Amino acid sequence: MRTPLYDPNARRKTVSVTLNEDLAAKATAAGINISRTAETALAKALEEAEAARIRLDVQEAVRITDDLVRQYGHPLPDAPVLFFPEGDEDHAA
Repeated sequence: MRTPLYDPNARRKTVSVTLNEDLAAKATAAGINISRTAETALAKALEEAEAARIRLDVQEAVRITDDLVRQYGHPLPDAPVLFFPEGDEDHAA
């Protein structure tokens, strides 16, 4: 199971946020809870930022692995290729 990025049950904190006055008035008039909507949007943005960080980490790990294979050769040269199809130039040993 994945570790949550934040505690959804944490105590609420009052913060100051500057919003477009017309947007805030119309959202309030439409019955939109601005605080809850902002919280939901922030949670989504945090998840997207974490996913982007993980993608960068994986790309770096692949780059390092590819460099090591180029420098020292494949650690199991007789093993069948399980993950990359024939002709995958980016991951050929």
